[in-house]
Amino acid sequence: MRTRSTLPESIGLREVSTLAWPICVSMLSYTAMMVADSIFVGWLGTAQLAAMGLAGPAVYLVLALGVGVVRGVKVVVAQREGAGDVDAVQRLLWQAAWLGAGLGLPVVFVAGAGPWIFALMGGSEEVVLHASTYFSARAIGAPICFLGVGLAAWFEGQGDTRTTMKVSVLANAINIALDPLLIFGWGAVPAFGVGGAGWSTVAAQAVSMGLFGLVAWRRSHRSTSRRPSRRLVKSIVRIGLPMGSRGFLELIAWNVFVSLLARVGEAHLAAHVVVLRVVSVSFLPGYAIGEAGAVLVGQALGARRPDLAVQAWRASTRVAMGVMLAWSVVFVTVPTLLVAPFGVAPDVLELSVTLLSIASLLQVFDAVAMAGQGALNGAGDSRFVLLSSVSVSWMWNLPMAFVVVRVLDLGATGAWFVLLGELMLLAGVTLLRIRSGRWLRVGAALVEAEDRAMAA
Repeated sequence: MRTRSTLPESIGLREVSTLAWPICVSMLSYTAMMVADSIFVGWLGTAQLAAMGLAGPAVYLVLALGVGVVRGVKVVVAQREGAGDVDAVQRLLWQAAWLGAGLGLPVVFVAGAGPWIFALMGGSEEVVLHASTYFSARAIGAPICFLGVGLAAWFEGQGDTRTTMKVSVLANAINIALDPLLIFGWGAVPAFGVGGAGWSTVAAQAVSMGLFGLVAWRRSHRSTSRRPSRRLVKSIVRIGLPMGSRGFLELIAWNVFVSLLARVGEAHLAAHVVVLRVVSVSFLPGYAIGEAGAVLVGQALGARRPDLAVQAWRASTRVAMGVMLAWSVVFVTVPTLLVAPFGVAPDVLELSVTLLSIASLLQVFDAVAMAGQGALNGAGDSRFVLLSSVSVSWMWNLPMAFVVVRVLDLGATGAWFVLLGELMLLAGVTLLRIRSGRWLRVGAALVEAEDRAMAA
């Protein structure tokens, strides 16, 4: 069943901002949840907090591929929404559910691998024990996590980012509320320690999944087929697999990058962590704007309006640059004020201020890269995003970081200049792809193929 597309006649700053701000709020609530987890676990002791630092990256590695694949739902839904293909959008709801649950089940079987993984990573016996309980809880909850991500992607693909914001904020608030109960125990509820932080996250994800499912059920057409569709799942995986692979490989590269800094000294690693926490506040809006641009590009190409897709890319780039340039000014003008709340030693404070000045230069290139790659993903050109991102991180970032940090002994300052070079390269490569128009042809071909399949 088809209806006329509801895409606006033009796409500008307002359309991008309207979609982006709820995504940004959702991400900020997730960040608050992560901080709360760390604070509560920190009250247990140093070993427990170290265990969280060890288990977190391992959990992200295990989940990265599946999360990326199911997020491909957003692009396919956006393109079908733009085409006015109501039946396909409705059927994609069920494909998101089947795919999310199916990808999550294999992860459950690695839940018991924590002791081996963390011993291999060099953790002490106590740290390995605590990290394994957190890892086990998150791995068992993988099907719930993936299913929730898939349903959220279904809403976002239709341009409904406010529903995902409301559900995400509520779920993350529930996570924070459950943390002390499950970590320390109370009454008949036993204390799960570090594992309690994992189980509170799984419980919040279950609430999120249930709320998404309830709202989606109310909006779904009862006559729509709920069976798994090999064709639709293939369309999702074709776009989502490169997205998931990119996240997985970039996460490995980032962990190697951080390990290089860890060998330089505690002060350099501490300054890196502090500045990363500060700068993440500017990254979140940039990422949200890129995601909003991806939805608008997908809908525009689904409606066979490549001109609107270009408008969406330009508007998202302008918004991202405006927001991140504003943060650049803050980083340069009041760096000490931003770092002081962390209570770091004088040498770490001085180094952090230097890194913030480098971070101020990162903002422009990061804005261009995130907005551009969001547009490419929205067109379905996710293979190019995978190849460009992974090539830059593995062929530039890691080799140059090794030379700068280990050979030239320039520490965190040299490492952040390497990050600046990485983002300059990525922004340049992304702009070349956008200017070539190849991404528009890729998107048009995907929409044409889907139209033929639906007609058949």
